[in-house]
Amino acid sequence: MTKKKIALAFGILSMNLLLMSGSVVGAAIAAISKSFPTEPISKVQMLSSIPQLGQLVATLLFTWLTYKLTRKNIGLVAVAFVAISGLLPAFYNSSLNIILACMVVFGFGLGLISNVVPVLLQEYFDGEERATVMGWSMGFSNIGMMASTAIGGVLGGTNWRNLFWIYAIAVVIFVAIYALLPKGTKLTAVDKDSKNKTSLLQSVKGLSGYVYVILIVSFVMSLVMMTFMSNQSIVLAAKGEGTAYTALVTAIGNVGGILTAFGLKYIRKMTRKDTMAWGFVALALSFMFVVFFSNPVMHILGNMFSGAGIVMVNATIPFELSVLANKKQFPIVIAMNTLMTSIAGVSAPIILAALNISAGDASFIIGMGLSIVIAALLLVLRFGSRVDKVHQAKAATPAAPSNEMQAHA
Repeated sequence: MTKKKIALAFGILSMNLLLMSGSVVGAAIAAISKSFPTEPISKVQMLSSIPQLGQLVATLLFTWLTYKLTRKNIGLVAVAFVAISGLLPAFYNSSLNIILACMVVFGFGLGLISNVVPVLLQEYFDGEERATVMGWSMGFSNIGMMASTAIGGVLGGTNWRNLFWIYAIAVVIFVAIYALLPKGTKLTAVDKDSKNKTSLLQSVKGLSGYVYVILIVSFVMSLVMMTFMSNQSIVLAAKGEGTAYTALVTAIGNVGGILTAFGLKYIRKMTRKDTMAWGFVALALSFMFVVFFSNPVMHILGNMFSGAGIVMVNATIPFELSVLANKKQFPIVIAMNTLMTSIAGVSAPIILAALNISAGDASFIIGMGLSIVIAALLLVLRFGSRVDKVHQAKAATPAAPSNEMQAHA
């Protein structure tokens, strides 16, 4: 890969440094709740989950935006939303409703980033280069989470309001995107004709049933992840630990996610077709180590298992969807998956509250149990092997000759 391509990759992937930065706020839930004693804890917990609502809106609008803006400009707009909405609570923080509104806008920016980064990587990289930078993308996300939670924890150690200054990094990323990315072009309206709309409906009707199983798994994954993020500070506060401690163990624990992201090729050789199932096993261990132990080593290990589980599941889901869906179906399926995870993220605290599951230890135990159940189902039903059989069947089926080949025949 040339130096120019490496610089381009870093420019694009710099946006991924922001993708998991919402965990900064999650680490301070316990401290924030003390500043709003009249607000229910479930509402304060929404600071971690409500950005998913903004991501949901961003996903719905992304395709439309590609006809109005270049991909580079979408990236710039996304990072600008993150910078403004992330920094605003550092100045206006007397109302929980205002902070929640900022988190919705913050999530909108993250939603645009999560959609535009894969498109940019697909546009500028091919073959092995694309595979390499796709692997880097998950590593960048975890590095961003580790750095933001560590620095945010230090900033908010004495006053949680100061942690929002961490989002000043978005200004630097905005400059990097502007300087390193080519101008690009926006899509034309030709792709919006009625024929394409008809084929869209036909593509959805032709989806494999396994796709819907994976979408359900994706929903549960997001539910489990948000349960961990929105309850960890409460669990650790009950053990006498504060915001800075929670941020520190979360940041150090993210090394597990980073190592998993860059070593996933070797992990797949051990887990074979059951990588997603073993990812849920890792998530179950993450809950267990935090809720049942009271020392920092186990808490760090719990967060390492959390990061590893998230990478193992979230890296396998799009791969298996790409196996089950053809090229026309894949963009639709990815959008459906993003919508599913966004809905799950927003509704996590609401679902737990509706089931009368209290915040803290009880929510952690439910998250652990849910992870064990999904892992067991995936292993017993050999879901990964079933998907692999579909993959092998498609590979064995000769591709139909293209129109161009027929013309030369």
